[in-house]
Amino acid sequence: MPESETEHIDYYPSGWTEHIHDDYYIEWVYDEDDTILVRLDGTMGDDDYSVIPITGINTDGEEFVTRPISKLQRREAFDVAATLIYGLNGAIGRVKNEAQFTGDQSD
Repeated sequence: MPESETEHIDYYPSGWTEHIHDDYYIEWVYDEDDTILVRLDGTMGDDDYSVIPITGINTDGEEFVTRPISKLQRREAFDVAATLIYGLNGAIGRVKNEAQFTGDQSD
């Protein structure tokens, strides 16, 4: 697993890339489909971080935002971002039938 360059996340899943635009705006992008990402946005202030899971782009070029989570403190926002990154990674792995994510299925 790659080591995060952020102060509050130690590692993130392989197959993702961390883009640190600045201390308050960070994205973790799924390597195989760069329209799948988790964005952490703290540009509104210390107690108003948002974490935004994005799962694609529609035909008009608009991001498909499943549901932003807002009004978070910084540490809490990183915890939510990590949870979403690992959750999306697990769901993608399961849909792709990757062995590490399908252990509960029998043949």
